[in-house]
Amino acid sequence: MKRLRIVLIWVIGISFIIIGFLKYINLDEMSKNVFDRANYPKWFFYAVGTIEFVGGILLLMTAATSRRLGSILIGFVMLGALGTHYVLKDNYSHFILPGVIFLLSVLMSLDFESKRR
Repeated sequence: MKRLRIVLIWVIGISFIIIGFLKYINLDEMSKNVFDRANYPKWFFYAVGTIEFVGGILLLMTAATSRRLGSILIGFVMLGALGTHYVLKDNYSHFILPGVIFLLSVLMSLDFESKRR
């Protein structure tokens, strides 16, 4: 179980580092389309990319506090993604991935908190 948790942390961490980086070099067209449809300002696209990038890096750090902070940052981004898809009245299939990642980030932050005690 511990190995599975470590693999999930690495997969999510690397994924968010890549996704955040792709936002900066304007190659994340799917997210860009969602941000345009939601009428978010352009700077918000880069702010979310920064949070994703930093959250991914924090997840890959060895300190439990850093991982917990990274999972909280990613959780907030996924909560925002869920809210955006809800407001845009997107198909429910768009809720699956952000919902699963949100739940995983909540579980990771709770797990790291229990290890500190």
